[in-house]
Parts: sequence; structure tokens; C-alpha cells
Amino acid sequence: MTLDGPGGEARPGWPPADGDLDDDLDRAFGPGTASVATRTPAQRVRRSAVVALGVVLVTGVLAVVLLTIIGSVQNGVGGVFPRPTAALDRFGSTAKGLSGVERVTDAEPRKTSFASYDVESTVAVSADLSDAERTALVDALSAAADDASGNGVRVFAVADLGEVQVGVSADAKVTDQRLELARELDAIGGVSGVRCSWGDGGPSDDPADQTITVVTHGTGNALGAIVAKATQETHAVFPGATVESALP
Repeated sequence: MTLDGPGGEARPGWPPADGDLDDDLDRAFGPGTASVATRTPAQRVRRSAVVALGVVLVTGVLAVVLLTIIGSVQNGVGGVFPRPTAALDRFGSTAKGLSGVERVTDAEPRKTSFASYDVESTVAVSADLSDAERTALVDALSAAADDASGNGVRVFAVADLGEVQVGVSADAKVTDQRLELARELDAIGGVSGVRCSWGDGGPSDDPADQTITVVTHGTGNALGAIVAKATQETHAVFPGATVESALP
């Protein structure tokens, strides 16, 4: 404990009396250690306003970016999101350049999730082509579908070969299976046409998702025999596929 000298004066070397230093830190630890000066109300208001303005600006920028991304899913943003229309254009451009193709008709893109689409075109083929030429053309369409697919977009087509219509996908093996099956079914007595592709659920290469329609004038027992034969041959290639009949 320290005591003031006589008369209340501090002894030499003792801390000065209250009021000679700025605050308690100076008094306890010596000059130059004063605490940071307390901000005035006006300074606190200005600082809060600056922080609030910064938060508003950052929030606004993030909102604009998110709205741009979400609103542009259809056309793609920087190559990250699907571009179904561009995929259709790319496939159509290639298909129209193939010998024997008369026209290409696009359907509306089918959205399968937030960032994926299935697109489908119908390719009308000249009736003058031989079977070998049709096979080569279908293979070329499959390769075009494979090339145009990607980035969340799957490209499919239906090759209209006249009496036979065949689903075309990026999977060349499945596409060839459809073509060969359609030819086999078309050879059944009483059948005048075949559509071998997929059902209303959308394009798919899964065997059970295939839908085969045989066109025939057959009725009664004749129709039953045609459908039974078509079903037997179809399930040997696509187990679980749906087989239907339709009038010409």
C-alpha cells in the first residue's frame, strides 16, 4: 500500500493525482497506454449505415446472378446448363445433310429434371432407298444423335422409312435392334407397317420402355395370331416391351 506524503502531496516517483492522466490505463500502466476513444453516436450511426449498405449491395448482386441462372436454363448459361434447342439444331443440321433425308421435324423439348431434357425429331426418309442404304442412314442418324447429346440433353429421333418407323438414339446397338425387329415384324403375314420405338412415357433405350405397334387389317382370330407372333418376336429382343396393333 502507498500513502500520500505530508500535506496530501505525492512523494517523488509516485503516480500523479487523478486528472493528470487521460484515463485509468494511463494511471495504472503509465503514459501512452490510453484505451481507444469511445465512438460518438454519430460515428456509430455512420458505420452501421455503411455496413447495411454493403449487405444490401451484396444481396442484390447475388439475387441478380441467381435470377439470371434460373431464368436462362432453357438456353444455357456459360455452357453449364442444358441447351435443348441448340442440341436439336445441331442434330437437324447433320441429319439434313445425309443422303436420303427429305425433312426433319422437331418436337418440343421434354424437361426431365431441373437441368436435363430429352429432345426428339422425326426424320422423313426417301422411299427410293434400298434396305442397305436405309440401314446406313439409320446408323448415321444414331451417330448424329450421339454427337448432339450431352450437357444434360439426350437426343432421340424417329426415322420414318415409310412402312417402317424406327426409334433412333445415341445407342447404336439398341437402334439397330429396333430396325431389325421392325423388319422382322413387317414380314409377318397380314402386317402392313410397324412402328418400333418407345411409349408415351418418353424416349428410352430400356427394353421394357419400348412400344411396338403393328399395323394390320386383321380382326378376330387373325388379329390375335398376329399380335401373339409379334409379341413373341419382340420379347425375344426387348423383354417386357409393349406390343400393340393399329389399323392402317
